[in-house]
Amino acid sequence: MPYRTLVAFAFATSGLVVAQAAPAMDREALKARCSGDYATYCGDLPPDGDEVQACFRKNMANLAPACRTEIDRNGKGGRKG
Repeated sequence: MPYRTLVAFAFATSGLVVAQAAPAMDREALKARCSGDYATYCGDLPPDGDEVQACFRKNMANLAPACRTEIDRNGKGGRKG
């Protein structure tokens, strides 16, 4: 299995740390909108680590508009605490 396919599969089945506190529907939206960006910019990182959050922040300007929007939406309304 090619590395990118393996990474995309691992990402799709595990979720993003960015959405850890978000409801299940929000995690699904993040995965749907950000899986390509994860594979492109952060695919060498475990999807459930703090490093992924830092990677997305570092690459925010390069992320797809839909992914940026979803991250912003989850960061503002999806997190509690």
